[in-house]
Amino acid sequence: MRKIIFSLLLFSTLSVSAQNIDKVLQDIEQNNTSLKAYRHLNETQRIEARSGNVPENPEVEMMRGWKKGGDEKAMEIDVAQGFDFPSAYVARRKAANAKIEQLGHEQNAYRQELLLEGKILCINIIALRQELAILTDRVENTRRMAQAQVMALEKGEISILDKNLTDMELADLQNQHSLKAIELQTAEENLQNLNGGVAVDFAGADYPMTEEVLPQDVMWREYQERAPQLLVLMSEQKNAELSLKASRHEALPGFKVGYHFEQEGEDKLNGIVVGMTVPLWGSRRHIRQNKAQIEYAKAQLVSEQINMQSTLKELYARYEILQKTLSQLQGIADNQTSVENYLHQAFTAGKLSEIDYLTELNKLYTVREQRIAVERDLHLVIAEINALNL
Repeated sequence: MRKIIFSLLLFSTLSVSAQNIDKVLQDIEQNNTSLKAYRHLNETQRIEARSGNVPENPEVEMMRGWKKGGDEKAMEIDVAQGFDFPSAYVARRKAANAKIEQLGHEQNAYRQELLLEGKILCINIIALRQELAILTDRVENTRRMAQAQVMALEKGEISILDKNLTDMELADLQNQHSLKAIELQTAEENLQNLNGGVAVDFAGADYPMTEEVLPQDVMWREYQERAPQLLVLMSEQKNAELSLKASRHEALPGFKVGYHFEQEGEDKLNGIVVGMTVPLWGSRRHIRQNKAQIEYAKAQLVSEQINMQSTLKELYARYEILQKTLSQLQGIADNQTSVENYLHQAFTAGKLSEIDYLTELNKLYTVREQRIAVERDLHLVIAEINALNL
């Protein structure tokens, strides 16, 4: 019954830790000032992309003249509106939509990077709290050992060298404890800064339940379809291709339609103005530029795919090694429990001196510290693999 209750309590603690991290990430997404600024910039860029597909501004000209030494006056008014070839507007609209799509993927990539940073901080904070707790126990045990050695030294049971070694170990552990406390405080402050300076309610001291990791080939297909970094480059290539089409349509003649009014004395003249522009010079340059942009976008996409697949392969290799190592350390930790019970019984029965008891107890903490480090690294690797789901 006690085991069942303990299992339920452990599951509850881990679930709360997982929910706590999720809540922290939700707060970061809402409060982070850089993300807020990026959203505003992204919206500005969207508006700019849409505004590039409107007709040019109408032109209005007025001339007022008179003859020297006479009463006759003349006036001319010209109103004109220029238009590109109709298909150019359609092509530019498609290119603008592709640009807006690209901006959306860029925002998602920035958001994912930010939330992954927050999740990594949470995992590191949990590890630092566990490491600090172990160092606290080790400092206390070593202090008790140093105090016990004072009497042992007086009785001649140990040498001054043994006492000095213990004092040195105590000083080293106290220094490690202080540095670890500073490291934890810095990580907590960084998490608060990531949350826009708002205090973070994160008291997790245990790792959340290990997330499910899909097989590598399945995850790679997910990355190819959903990874915002790849979607950005795909949209950039699509945008460059549509911009090339738009440039070719812009090479077609443009039109100008307007109204002309002329008056000289009592004579008035009204008329319609029709004109045509032939883009001889700029269109070729834009076409060459867009072609180069397409090749650049293709190369960038291929390069990012290769790098991402290589990184994912490395992460999965580390994941498998860390899983095996953690399983081995878990088995050692299970044996340590019986060893610790034996040491306690031997000390209580007087078969083991306090100095020997504390010495052996401190040795057990080494494996616990290794387990914390491996478990932390495992959760960090899983967080990077599953960053796609943030």
